[in-house]
Amino acid sequence: MLRSCVAVLSVAMLMGTAVEAQDTNHVGGYLLVKSTDQLKVLAANAKTLPITRLWISFVSPTLTYVNGSNTLVGTGLNLTSDADGGFAQVKQYVQQIEAGGVETFISMGGWNYNCYPYLYMAYSVGGYGTSTPNYWKIQQYGGGSVNGCTTSNQYCWVCEPASEHTSLDKSFSIFPEPAHSASWTAAKKYVQAGAGNGPAPQWNEDMIPGTQWKAPSGVSSLVPGSTQYIKMNRNPYEDIVYLAKDLGCTGVDVDYEEMWHADTFKTGNGPWDLTQTVYKYAAILKNVESTIKTVAPAMKLSTAAGAVGAWSGNWWGGNLKGVWLKVNQMYPDLMQFMATGANSGGVNVMTYDLSSNEQYHECPEDGVCALDQQVAFYMNTYDQANIAASVGYEIGTPAYPDPTHDPTHQLPLTNQMMASIISQTQPKHKMGFFWELYKPAQAGQATPTQLAQALCNALLPGNSRCTGVIPPYQ
Repeated sequence: MLRSCVAVLSVAMLMGTAVEAQDTNHVGGYLLVKSTDQLKVLAANAKTLPITRLWISFVSPTLTYVNGSNTLVGTGLNLTSDADGGFAQVKQYVQQIEAGGVETFISMGGWNYNCYPYLYMAYSVGGYGTSTPNYWKIQQYGGGSVNGCTTSNQYCWVCEPASEHTSLDKSFSIFPEPAHSASWTAAKKYVQAGAGNGPAPQWNEDMIPGTQWKAPSGVSSLVPGSTQYIKMNRNPYEDIVYLAKDLGCTGVDVDYEEMWHADTFKTGNGPWDLTQTVYKYAAILKNVESTIKTVAPAMKLSTAAGAVGAWSGNWWGGNLKGVWLKVNQMYPDLMQFMATGANSGGVNVMTYDLSSNEQYHECPEDGVCALDQQVAFYMNTYDQANIAASVGYEIGTPAYPDPTHDPTHQLPLTNQMMASIISQTQPKHKMGFFWELYKPAQAGQATPTQLAQALCNALLPGNSRCTGVIPPYQ
């Protein structure tokens, strides 16, 4: 996902009245970049796009970028065979998009760059018995046992199906804990100071990409991610800010989805506690925030947030329930930096990839199963937590539940559901965003242009952008 890095100075600000970002409505879209041609056509049509924020996705959490180096090599977002990996082209298009009135953000993370295959298999998918939504993968590929999930089948293909042709050493990553970095050490101290009466933070700085790490089960596995940032003595949470600054972006985005971390390092006997994951996420945010304040004070910060992220109550594992709620309670300044004020890029709630499968209790309440009902429920939890948040939509076939294994419980964004969510839930929130600009829609489902135009008309009524389209690319 992506945001732009522009400073907003107005006459009102110069007179002493700050213009806060939460007072401005936005329509945003994430772009899973496959080609610079996508950015080229967006740049050419920037003034008429029916969006006002664009997230460019994804750079790796183990990226390296030296300020002023002007290269995408080592970022996880190498787009061309040019020596600079396409940096010059991306910068040119980002500048045109920004000049056309659309903020751009560089997004770190995404599903693959959050997935540790072995730990996700052992502690998330296979950590709660056999009657869980994704255990079928262990049954199908591992003969019904976690012991059958090995490197040869990428641990029962829990991160991606075999059809995606991923590799354990190149396709996945963790968010690392860069022990050698002074700013990471400062972020840990901040987290420690805010822990209060909670459990003491436990860090895992020995979990180093490219090395073997022994899990509590005693099994050792390869930690996914690039080792280059270690060799170069860099900190990815600093480097993403340098990269966005040099590209001319408005902001950066932290897309943190390490469910395996919560399940591996949970405490208690059920219901469990995932505060250790709250600490890790908070430290990452603080490290990025402190770099912004030092390197590019006007830069904005956004984050992707789980649908269940602000839901209070017992946590039974398998997701990140309550993480954003707890961060807001323990470290409110971090959430406010993203949600309100001049640096706010948005707390973007992924209210999609939801399921209506009541066998696994995947509806938040009995009878609250339709997509529009679940979106309303989860956004209300953010409202109740006093977290200004953005409503999320997904184009086309959802990634979850698996479209081949459980298609009947999928909840795609039909035109009817789009109209319902925009009329009932969206009016309570100042931004709507969607995944993804070039994701195909099936018959009866909202297309990217239809959704963007509908959000634009709801959030920016009368704006000439609202008749624009998401242009095709070659």
